This record gives sequence, structure tokens and C-alpha cells, in this order.
Amino acid sequence: MPLFDTVQALAPYLQSWLEYQRDLARVPGVQVAVRVNGELAASFALGVANEATGQPLTPRHLFRIASHSKTFTATAVFQLVETGALRLDDLAGLWLPELAGSPAAGLTVRALLGHQSGINRDGADSDYWQQLCDFPNRDALITLCRADAVFAPDQFFKYSNMGYSLLGLIIEAVSGQTYEEYIAAHITGPLTLTNLGPELPLERESELAAGHSGRLAGNDARRVLPSTDTRAMAAATGFYGTAEDVTAYLAAHAMGLDELLTDASKRLMQRKESEIRRPVKRWYGLGFIVEEIGDRLVVGHSGGFPGHITQSWLDPESGLTVSVLTNCLGGPATEWATNLIKLIDLAMNLSEKKTSDGSVFNLDSYTGRFATDWGVFDLVDLGGRLVSLAPQGDPALSVTELTVVDANTVTPKPEAGFGSVGEPFQFQRTAAGDIEWVRQGGGRAWPIAAYRQRVGLAPLASTVR
Repeated sequence: MPLFDTVQALAPYLQSWLEYQRDLARVPGVQVAVRVNGELAASFALGVANEATGQPLTPRHLFRIASHSKTFTATAVFQLVETGALRLDDLAGLWLPELAGSPAAGLTVRALLGHQSGINRDGADSDYWQQLCDFPNRDALITLCRADAVFAPDQFFKYSNMGYSLLGLIIEAVSGQTYEEYIAAHITGPLTLTNLGPELPLERESELAAGHSGRLAGNDARRVLPSTDTRAMAAATGFYGTAEDVTAYLAAHAMGLDELLTDASKRLMQRKESEIRRPVKRWYGLGFIVEEIGDRLVVGHSGGFPGHITQSWLDPESGLTVSVLTNCLGGPATEWATNLIKLIDLAMNLSEKKTSDGSVFNLDSYTGRFATDWGVFDLVDLGGRLVSLAPQGDPALSVTELTVVDANTVTPKPEAGFGSVGEPFQFQRTAAGDIEWVRQGGGRAWPIAAYRQRVGLAPLASTVR
């Protein structure tokens, strides 16, 4: 089955799989979009936009996507390089004479793009990240960037919002436009994306999904955080958007497309420029995080803003693009976006292995979410194959292929392991054919709604939009 068709068929389960985790993690809301070669294959929103008001979250709500901004800034830089107006080995001081006499004046555009400049991350006073003061204006930013470097250039990968903020000023100096004007004229405008931009306009504040604080203890209530302008740091962290528009933008960075850049520029941006080993092994290119997810080499970016944590990935070869936006600090957007790709790949791999075994049976008659006192598991049709898996964490670690024996029996793929490996699932059905319970390994599990009723728990309300 083609990738687009697989994702489209899998979309209802992607929602169910993610809703279980959102609810368990007590994340207020999450917005998701998946595209294949630019075409929208799945889009949904779960939970609420604001815990204080209970307003439902929708795919139309805006999020602060923060460091996704760096991909736009890098795209703008490479566009200017392609026109010959800027060079990667130009020094920052050439375009920003206010840096004269400081270490920052001698930094190359390439060092800034790759976080190899060695300058500080957020300046000597970065309490603007805690909303204790305003983000710096241009003069304050220049002052912060004139400070002594932490490392020599090209000594270490050192992530720097200051460095990308300087790139925003360089784009303005080279183009003769404001940063916002340049982005509208050369990136979001040509792509006709109206829900994406460098700084949230005041008149669109009502469309923003409210940001929520993190939790220091398990029973802490989340606080709704106010909106914040990023001023001179928009090029590093100011962008807002929806998951649908973010994936449409990222899709234009797939190979073979020339809407924004040549493939030669994209290869430079997406190559493994720097290796990072903490907290996990990954790479950074020139504006993109680079990561291996299974057999895919994906590029994209995360984003952390007061109240919002976000992650988007693009496989530039297949055109698969995923964006996960959460509206709270601590929202596991990177984990969820990564595992969505793994789940899609499981469905693709199983689809390729699909045989006619059991084709006389309707797989939907075996599927559902089942609960015991020990937790839950799903029986799901992935790419035309019946599997069991846990709706949490890396799906590849819990998935087990099942073979249909008859209307009330399925058997797991033989394998070594703890648990009840190899033992069949036996279904008990009502007169109407609905599943009453399923027994595997001797123990019964009930459809989750029935289990909740059985133990006196309130029904779960659907939050999918």
C-alpha cells in the first residue's frame, strides 16, 4: 500500500493511540498533522486549548513553535546565498558594524548557522524565558552578543539563540527588508501559508492555544501562561503556526522540489554537520536537527516556548512530514512525533508482508482497546495485518503479529519472551457479535469502556477534533 494510503487508513488509530498517552500524561492539548509529498494525510487535535476555560483544541489553533524559527532563518540565509547577495564565509561584522571589537564580529555565517560560534546561548540575563522581563530589543541583543565567547569558534557544537538572532539581523541588512517582510515575501507568501509567521500579531492572540506551565509534582495544577513577544529574537524563537502549515512548509524542503531552495542548498542544510551525544546521539546540520528513526534519516526541529513544546520531522526522501504541537511545558512532543513515524513504518512494513491468510475474516471484528487491572493493550489492524501493542512508548517494542484462526481465536507470532508469548487470544462475544471479553495467557481483558464501568470508573469522553 502506498505511504499516503497507509497513513490515511491509519489516521483514526493514530488519534486513539495518542489520546491515550495525552490523557495519561495530563497534557492539556496536542495538535498533529501528517503529510506525504505535501498532501495532507492526517490532521487532528486532542484535549483543550485552555484548561482554565475548557475550550476544546482544534486544528485551527495557533501554537508558538519557537525554535522551528531557526529552519526559516536558515532557509532565508540560503536563499540569499543562492542569489549571490550573501556568502556562508561572510563575517557577522561585515553586515553588523555594531559588533566591531567583539568576538562576535569575527564569526562566519556558517558558524552561526551550525551553532559552532561558541557564543552564549541566551545572554547574561535570560529571565525573559520565565516571563520576568521582556525579550531583548535590537540594541539589547547587540550588547548581549558583544560578550566574551564561551568557546572558540568551531570547537564545540553549542546551541545559541543569540547566534540565530544575529542571523535575523544579517538577513535584514542584506535584503533591505525587515525580517518579517522577508519571510512573508520569500517563504510563507510563495507557499500561501496564512497560519505561519515570525511573531504572533496582536489581532490573532485569540487564536492562540493557551500555554501552560510544567508540573513540579504529580498533583500540581498547571498555570495558564501569558503570551510573549520575542522582539529581536524572532529569527531564533518567535514563530507561530499550526501543525498543518508547519508540515506544508517542511514538505517544501524535500528533495526534488524547488519552491524554496535548490537541492544543493538543501543537502548542505540537512547534512550531519555536528554530532551531539547528550542526552542522546543526534546531529545538527545548518538549521536542521538531523536524526535517524529506524531506517529513515529525518530532519526537522523542536521548539520550546513558555507554555508550548513542539516537534516536527521531515523525511526528505519519501516526503513524510509529521508535526506534533503541545501546549504545556514538559509536553513530550519529540517522543510522540518520533513514535508516530515508527508506528507508520510498522504499518508500512506489515503491509508489505501482507498475505491472504485470514482474508475471509474481517479484522475490524477483533480490534479494540482492552483493559485489565494491570493496564491496557490494543488489538489493531496495521497495514492489513492484525497486531497487539501497548498504546504507549515505542510501538516497535510492544508489537506482536497475530494470525486469525477462526472467528473467536487469534494466535501470536512464535517468539521467546516473558509474559504469555505464543498463547492464543480467545474471544467471548455477545449474541450481536460484539466482544464481551478476550482471554490471553489465562487472564481476561475487557473492552476499556466495559472495564471502566465494571470497576466504577467514569466513562472517557472523546476529545478528537
